[in-house]
This record gives sequence, C-alpha cells and structure tokens, in this order.
Amino acid sequence: MVSHDPRLADVRRKVLEKAGFEVLTARDSTDFRAECEVHKPRLVMIGYSLLPSEKRRVWAAVKEHCEVPVLELHRESGPELMSPDFSHESLAPDDFLAMVMKILSGGRGN
Repeated sequence: MVSHDPRLADVRRKVLEKAGFEVLTARDSTDFRAECEVHKPRLVMIGYSLLPSEKRRVWAAVKEHCEVPVLELHRESGPELMSPDFSHESLAPDDFLAMVMKILSGGRGN
C-alpha cells in the first residue's frame, strides 16, 4: 500500500493481515519502487492522500517493475486516474477484503 496517511494504511493493513496476507507499505513512489523490486507484490493499493502527480509516478513504477493490478482508495469521489479498480476509503472491512480477494483471483473491482 502506498499512502501518506499512516492511519489508513494501518487499518487496511490490519484487515489484510488478519486474512493472511503479507502487507508492505510505502509513503511514496520512491519507497514503492524499492519494495516492488524486492518483494514482487500481487496487488498495489494507492491511498487517497497521495497527490495525483505522485499517483502517476506509482502507476509508472507498477508498469515498469511489477505489472500488477492497482486498487485506488478514495475518500469521496471517483478515481483521479483511469482505473477499473477503486473503492471508497469508508468501505466496510469485509467489503474491502472481498474486493481485494476478487481482484487477486482475476476478477475486477467495481
């Protein structure tokens, strides 16, 4: 998960770890590149607290280093970037987990 908001990252990390997932966090695209090259994630989540320019840098890093689905988390509106997978930050933990599992199994989010 790439997020400037440590509370959001912590809540989502706890939900995923309780379900048995390993979760790595990064605060920006630079941190993410290092994590992506070493750990090869299956899914990348972008927090709503990132500026659109930073989101674009994360997307570029995904395409360059690991080519996996990207789930954008949003507070109020739809995604700032063209993405088939996005959810609102307020999504209930069970619904959030179901969305992540659907994406990882090859389905699409919304």
